[in-house]
Amino acid sequence: MIRAQFGSGTAQRALRWWSALVITAALLVAAAACGRTAPVPAEGASHSTPASAGDTVARSGSPTRGGHVLTVLSASFVSASAGWLLATPCADQVATCRTVLMRETVDGGRTWLAVPGPDAPPADIYQGSPPANAVGAILFTSAGDGWAFGPALWQTRNGGITWRKMSVPGGPVQDLAVAGGRVLAVTGRCGRGGWACSFRVYSAVAGSDDWRVVPGAAGTGVGSARLVTSGGVGYVFAMADDLGKPLLLAGPVTGSARWRPVPDPCRGAWSGALAAAPGGWLFLGCGLEPGAGNQVKAAWLSDDGGRSWRKIASPPFGGYLDGASASPGETIFLSGSRMDLYVSRDQGRSWHESPSLRNAAGLAGAGFPLTGSTITDTRGFAFQEGVDQQQVWLTSDGGRHWTPVTVR
Repeated sequence: MIRAQFGSGTAQRALRWWSALVITAALLVAAAACGRTAPVPAEGASHSTPASAGDTVARSGSPTRGGHVLTVLSASFVSASAGWLLATPCADQVATCRTVLMRETVDGGRTWLAVPGPDAPPADIYQGSPPANAVGAILFTSAGDGWAFGPALWQTRNGGITWRKMSVPGGPVQDLAVAGGRVLAVTGRCGRGGWACSFRVYSAVAGSDDWRVVPGAAGTGVGSARLVTSGGVGYVFAMADDLGKPLLLAGPVTGSARWRPVPDPCRGAWSGALAAAPGGWLFLGCGLEPGAGNQVKAAWLSDDGGRSWRKIASPPFGGYLDGASASPGETIFLSGSRMDLYVSRDQGRSWHESPSLRNAAGLAGAGFPLTGSTITDTRGFAFQEGVDQQQVWLTSDGGRHWTPVTVR
């Protein structure tokens, strides 16, 4: 299962709220485009004209509601070919949206088909406090099993044909993870902008509503918490609301033993990212208080579940770090607010940007987050929230080159 960590619902509310404050002229362009309708061809397929000769145009199985273009909120792949995305047809006019839309791909993201989605409104970058029944992120673990969450929680067991709303104790869902046939949900409430949060982690057998408190997996006075898993171990990571040392806890996903603090090499941070590679190693990155679109960052790797860390090359200065994804081998993608997609193909010994993402990086700098995730060591995807053209980008060479896809 592969999910872009930056697109994890309320777990990203603080930086999404910050991004909304810094959107400038590009926001006016997106707002003007909101009312533009896409042409609807015969036979129920929608089609867009490529913005450039190199674009791929995605076809959907049915027209988008009202003929509107789509803004992608989240994406999740379970293999190099199979993936899903969550979207809204309303651009920045989320108050008018009654429900989200779903798309599925079986060819690695080159084309997307319409599939049923949960009956829930969208939670996106323009909302500091989304409706309680909204969703802004998805996570699929197989061709059948998937979840839409943040702050509500829905589950499908048949690839999105039907969805069931689930109830989790403790308030809005901040993040979700799945491992060993169990679902971990971190829930809790936050103050304005996603700070001053309290949280608690719950565990349940996949498909069950029997949620049990995970002992020791709780915190207060932090930013929104996020979850990652590695094997049978779960990790919860949250920023301190006073720029202090981030909170990092770990324990068995079953909740059979108390989760305990893990050594954290960050002395203090304004934002950060944690990723668990399928190969078993961990990535941890932290960023100091930002200014003028830049941020001093530091990063570490652990090969022993977080008991010890070794420092790697510092990520580039631009943007505010808030998301990471790691492949089974040595590939790492970093995402964040006002930030290009940073790629390492050697476990953090060096960091690179791709010229083919230059336009997307420019929009990211204007406040439209660009989120990347690895699928394999060479294949990956990225999506850009808040835009209605070239929302999805695909790579097959470890992030050296990217191909844009416009989803309708």
